[in-house]
Amino acid sequence: MKNIFGDNSDQDLIKAVGNRNHQAFERIVNQYKKPIYNFVYRYLMDHSSAEEVVQEVFLRIYQAAPKYKAVKNTKASTWIFKIAFNLSMNELKRRKHYSRLIGDRVVEREMFTETKIPESAERREVMENIMSGMRLLPESQRAALLLRVQQEFSYQEISEILNATVSSVESLIYRARQRLKQYVSMEHKE
Repeated sequence: MKNIFGDNSDQDLIKAVGNRNHQAFERIVNQYKKPIYNFVYRYLMDHSSAEEVVQEVFLRIYQAAPKYKAVKNTKASTWIFKIAFNLSMNELKRRKHYSRLIGDRVVEREMFTETKIPESAERREVMENIMSGMRLLPESQRAALLLRVQQEFSYQEISEILNATVSSVESLIYRARQRLKQYVSMEHKE
């Protein structure tokens, strides 16, 4: 019996979604829901906004799938995370406009841990310093670092997601790491 999803690659699943195969869409959602949420949440630092953006990501995937063109040597995950990144950027722009009118919102704290596990007081303090430092990073540096560390994308894939050159991505990640190290070491000394 022939597999309805081709060879089960993400690109084949997206093509099947483009043909309105609901099983393929469900598989894409199940496969990417958690990684996309983790990226968007850590980028926006707000649970409710992240949930809304993730829903919009999957709506956009469903809408854009019929026009999806697989590019040689490009993963479908790159296309999916590009959608997530663009929608996250739109949310930040909307938020900045809104905050000018109403004032800044309180941001939540978890950055790199997915679940709350008992930690030593020292580790918790370091994590809090990293989270505080992440909030201070420019958006492009924060996005590049999250895509590299959290999602383990290659520099090439990150460059496609962020619409930047590979050397720019390398620079963004380097500067983000340097700033975080400085911030954490300053906080740790206090």
